[in-house]
Amino acid sequence: MAQRPTIKKPTPLSQPADPVMGGVNIPKFSAEMQAEVSPEAAPLWNFVLTHARKIAAGVVVVVVAILAVACWQWYREGQVADERFALGRITSIQDPARRAAALEGFLKDAPSALGTATQLELASTAVEMQNWEKAAAAYAAVADLEGDTPLAYAARLNHAQVLMHKGDFAAARDEFRALAAEAPAEAAAVMHQQVAEAAEAAGDKAGALAAYEAAVAALPPADQESAAFLRARIAELRK
Repeated sequence: MAQRPTIKKPTPLSQPADPVMGGVNIPKFSAEMQAEVSPEAAPLWNFVLTHARKIAAGVVVVVVAILAVACWQWYREGQVADERFALGRITSIQDPARRAAALEGFLKDAPSALGTATQLELASTAVEMQNWEKAAAAYAAVADLEGDTPLAYAARLNHAQVLMHKGDFAAARDEFRALAAEAPAEAAAVMHQQVAEAAEAAGDKAGALAAYEAAVAALPPADQESAAFLRARIAELRK
């Protein structure tokens, strides 16, 4: 007579893996690590064991946050690259009036990373059109955007020169005067001369004389030709 088959007791299904701790055998792992921990570090180790899941979860959250930031930066860099390409297309427009209008439209939604480049293009286009009002505003915007940098200084210098073209000589004199006070030694004479010429144009004879004298004093001793020219201007003003 055939034997009845033996029915094996079903093996219980294992618990799902902990989403944070994975499949680590916590009791065994804890016992092994506890044996390696010095008595002085025991309180800290016990804290780590007690809060292991929270600590691991916190690490996961930090990693997710870092990945999110990285993805956002990648997205923004892609957007800026697209906007930079769009700006390049605008600068290739031959007609300056159309180019200026396109640049002004682009500025409304341009990313901050392209603000300076766009304003410089607008300033250059406005100078080409001899639209001194628009050029002055664009150079002033560059100076504001760049703060205390060499590019901001150059923008202020261009702004002062545009003011001269506008016929706003007193404002140009004041701008040149501020620039002369900040100029490096090798550029001081030129800047003082700019102050003098703007002051002359503004009818400020005393200011022009003082600036020409400052320009002479700032010249290197070997530059006698420039000194002679400036002294001639001083003599002419004193008549």
